[in-house]
Amino acid sequence: MPQPGAPQPGAPRPEESQPGAPRPDAPRTQAERTAQARRRLVRAAIRLLAERGYTGTTLAEIGREAGLSRGLVTHHFGGKDACIRAAIEEIRTAAHRALYTDADPALRGLAKVDFLIGAYIDSARAGHPYTRAYYVVMADSISEAPELRDVVAHANEVFRDQIRELLQEAVDLGEAPPEADLRAHAVLLEGLLRGVCLQWYVDPAGVDLDAAAEAAKSLIRSSLRAGLATPA
Repeated sequence: MPQPGAPQPGAPRPEESQPGAPRPDAPRTQAERTAQARRRLVRAAIRLLAERGYTGTTLAEIGREAGLSRGLVTHHFGGKDACIRAAIEEIRTAAHRALYTDADPALRGLAKVDFLIGAYIDSARAGHPYTRAYYVVMADSISEAPELRDVVAHANEVFRDQIRELLQEAVDLGEAPPEADLRAHAVLLEGLLRGVCLQWYVDPAGVDLDAAAEAAKSLIRSSLRAGLATPA
């Protein structure tokens, strides 16, 4: 069986790329250099947010962490807040890839909800800076950086919408009653996941992530089976 990332049978090799495609050793275009610089700055901002929070993440530190100049942060983003907003969007996009795009396509309904719960908990356990940075930004958005509240709220809303889509699939498969309030359950599951991971960040020794993940799966199933209905 081909390993992930290995060329598939019949797939063109790199040297058999389409006519006119740039050679691997060809000089990068200005657009490519710009995109790479932006990626480096955004990822540097994420690492700093995870370690130092919003206040400790300065333009100078972002440039230094990225191996670029402070002036390039301003050039590409106009200021710190725009760079942080781009970082939040990068975190949201990366989370979507990890939790949805990269999931086994055979998983459907509640099985995919179970996968989501496990993958989300594992992302915190792994200590990924993207996950930690998002928790820091969420906390900062209701304290020292209220100007970020709207972008954090949007990211949370997108996550809830994605959860609701999974729950709707469970309804379509007959795994949950059609009268279940999927919006309320999406809020519930998001709150469970965020809350468990936040507690673990504060007190890793005092929080059993595996037990919490299993409890979350059981709670969602029990609540759906109870047919929590949308209020009239």
